[in-house]
Amino acid sequence: MVYALGAEQLVLHLRIPILDGNGKPVINAYGRRQIVEADVTATGCAFWVTESQETENAVTATKLTGRGMLPPDVETLLPPGSTLDHTAAVTWQGIKFEVHGPPRPVANIRDTDVDHITITCRSYLGSSIPGTREDG
Repeated sequence: MVYALGAEQLVLHLRIPILDGNGKPVINAYGRRQIVEADVTATGCAFWVTESQETENAVTATKLTGRGMLPPDVETLLPPGSTLDHTAAVTWQGIKFEVHGPPRPVANIRDTDVDHITITCRSYLGSSIPGTREDG
């Protein structure tokens, strides 16, 4: 890395699919992959909210969009069989954000090595369904 990313600490919430004896994902009665969740703490990150939207209706919901930068070696922190992808979530300052889109490696300005990994995230506060994944 050319410069330090930041002093933020992010908790990565990984959703690891459960595999059967043949290496295929186990599907539940609703046709969804069964998963195990694993939490990993990453330090030396940067994160900030880039957009905030509020709507007034039956429930006041606030949608936050955030962007994070993770160290290039963050993959070494992950448990076996897991990846940091669009199914993951991150917690920053007590707010859980869902990762949207694939994490993007950013090249170092001096050579072709990966300098950091960028993620885009969304969070819906005041949701009527707490604890569930809500895609925007």
